[in-house]
Amino acid sequence: MAGTKEKVKKGKTEKVRVRGKEEKHISDQLEEKFVGAKTEVFSRISAKEVEIRTKTSNERIRGDRLIEDAKGQAAAIKRKATLEEIGKDAYAKMIAAAHEEIGEIENATAKEIAEVERVGEKNLDQAVDFIVSAIFTTAQQA
Repeated sequence: MAGTKEKVKKGKTEKVRVRGKEEKHISDQLEEKFVGAKTEVFSRISAKEVEIRTKTSNERIRGDRLIEDAKGQAAAIKRKATLEEIGKDAYAKMIAAAHEEIGEIENATAKEIAEVERVGEKNLDQAVDFIVSAIFTTAQQA
């Protein structure tokens, strides 16, 4: 008999289930389907929105990184150009100082040469007389 009681219980639960669907009106059933479909569509839209926001956020972060990298590269190029400009200025100043020093040396040398020529011309007659007398003296002794 134990087996028959179980069959009876199964039969009753199935009837209740069938009655539950039958008792609901078709409009209620359609509303449940519509609400279920509406909820599913809404969840799909929400999921897609989250996906799009995530992608947008990632791309914005990537764009910010690219901008920061570009700013860093621009700053490095600017530093290099500034250093080159400073180097050119320093080189130009060194060359100008060297030219000035060369000019001073040339002026000093020209003054020294002029002084030697003046003294040489002044003492030329004495030097010629001295050399001539030295040669005659040496020639007479020989």
